[in-house]
Amino acid sequence: MATSGWIEDRWLTKRPNPETGKRERTALYKKCKRYRVCGIPGVRKRSFDTLDEAKEWKSTAITATKKKEFVDERDGQVLLGDYITHEWWPKRTDAVNTAGPMKSRVFRHIVDTSLGRTPMGVIGDDHLVEWKRELKARGLADSTVEVVWRHLSSIFKSAIGRRIVRNPCAVADRSARPPSPGETKARAWTQAEALAIREAMPPRYRIVADLGMRAGQRQAEVLGFSPDDIDRDRMVLHVRRQLLWENSTHPFFKLPKGNKERSVPLSPGLLKMLDEYEEEFPAVTTTLPWKGPGNGGRATATVRLLATTGPGNRIHPSTFNASTMKPALAAAGLIAPREEGARWGWEPSREMMHHRWRHTYASVQLGAGEDPVSVSHWMGHASIAITLEIYAHFMPDSGMKGRTAVDGWLEAGAPKREAEAEHCASCSCSHGE
Repeated sequence: MATSGWIEDRWLTKRPNPETGKRERTALYKKCKRYRVCGIPGVRKRSFDTLDEAKEWKSTAITATKKKEFVDERDGQVLLGDYITHEWWPKRTDAVNTAGPMKSRVFRHIVDTSLGRTPMGVIGDDHLVEWKRELKARGLADSTVEVVWRHLSSIFKSAIGRRIVRNPCAVADRSARPPSPGETKARAWTQAEALAIREAMPPRYRIVADLGMRAGQRQAEVLGFSPDDIDRDRMVLHVRRQLLWENSTHPFFKLPKGNKERSVPLSPGLLKMLDEYEEEFPAVTTTLPWKGPGNGGRATATVRLLATTGPGNRIHPSTFNASTMKPALAAAGLIAPREEGARWGWEPSREMMHHRWRHTYASVQLGAGEDPVSVSHWMGHASIAITLEIYAHFMPDSGMKGRTAVDGWLEAGAPKREAEAEHCASCSCSHGE
């Protein structure tokens, strides 16, 4: 019985002619590659021109199969762009608010590039370097290239074992990788900065800053907040939804990040602000589609939105950031003012947008000695590990309390040890042995 895999000669019959004792030519004689490797479990047949080539490939294929690392190189001939378009993207199940931006980045900066027109199985460092150069020529910032790189690595990872043997991004040389963004700590507003920014905002929109700084709400959570989410008896705010935009044009509601509602302590000062705000700017009842779990399975949700535009419309985050937040930052002297007459062209200020209100909330809570577990819940983090990773530097004396702990612990027993030593010197006990 044949072992795993064998090589057949396609030009000659398997058995000799009984009369001549010779193997005769088949109908394929000189019409195809002569030697074909067969019989390796899970591996398609493969033909070669020479016997040596067939033997070498057979040996390699058997070894790779035993290690569960075999991938037929013919499967890697698919173009990266075709794999993304026909195999990878159709299987994605991302939330609608993340699917749009992801699809745009992947198809614009991977599929529609020279890399997207390259067979997956041959992509290596040289291709990645050229692709990176192409993205820089398009004017992409390093931070954007880093995001697209992560998408690319995820795409290659999904193809391992089916189209490719290994992820080119994972084994890429340093020169092929995008520059590291470096590690930056979360920063909070100073008291003076926070007051100056808020004061520079139109009164209608100050509540966005208030809910971010005083309740740690994300921007989408603020824009989806309702006065009906206030629990006066328990003095908490219920964070029940966020207002998002599909393709930046179609608003909808969904559960907060992580598909989890949460409750946040409500201070008397914030409650007073919310009441005064609603008296001046009454909430507007809005019905929008509801996407994802929650909402009792209903397709729409009707909510009295607290923060709205002058005409009573939903607030679009991009419009708010450009027309309210950035002018306030400029008025507070935190970014350069826009050139006179220009509608766009604000100085980049990604690190000084709404999430810094959240950073401020966390810093004040932790600085006051609030326990990280509670802060993690109020911030809506998936785990306390995330909270500590981002905000540990806001905790008072973080990492310092243990500096002299051992010294103190040992010194606490020093008088007793000295007394024992004096006693042992004047008697024949065995304590000092």
